Amino acid sequence: MRAAYVLCAVVTLLLLGAQSGVAAKSSPIVGRWQTIRTCQGLVVALKSVGLEPLAPGVVGDYFPGKTPQQLAQKQNLCEGAKPQAHGHFFTSDGKFGSLDQHGEQVDEGTYQVTGSTLKIGEGSFRFRIQGKTLMLRPLLTPALKQEALADPLNFHQAGWMVAVAYNGHPWKRVACKTWC
Repeated sequence: MRAAYVLCAVVTLLLLGAQSGVAAKSSPIVGRWQTIRTCQGLVVALKSVGLEPLAPGVVGDYFPGKTPQQLAQKQNLCEGAKPQAHGHFFTSDGKFGSLDQHGEQVDEGTYQVTGSTLKIGEGSFRFRIQGKTLMLRPLLTPALKQEALADPLNFHQAGWMVAVAYNGHPWKRVACKTWC
């Protein structure tokens, strides 16, 4: 009887562990991924999920020293913006980070993988890897979108998620260097 109880407890723990997500070291997402982002590409990504009003607050990397309020006044928001390399890295111990066009870390957090869902901090994404290409799609809830649209020129999780995913654009696996 005691052996049956112990076996049941072990099976329960294994099942709970399996549901909590894949250990980072066994995930194919471990590594460094890079794409070339454009201002217009970010605007299109925002528009595709109904968040285009957030664009002046999301494209600020292309216009250092400008506020979202100043950018919102531009007739052509992306005029003068140059394409920029941008990267993400995922370590085997569950750390996430983003790298700007200068190779400087601009974001950090933790991540977890469960099936085809990637959770970075509080944001969830659908991901797919084919060969050396990663595709990300933000899983935006109606509440996240509503909160962001109520105050579009300030930072919001929804805008960050679209910028992280760069929805519809491929991320290519590149050498980790010192990042992963």
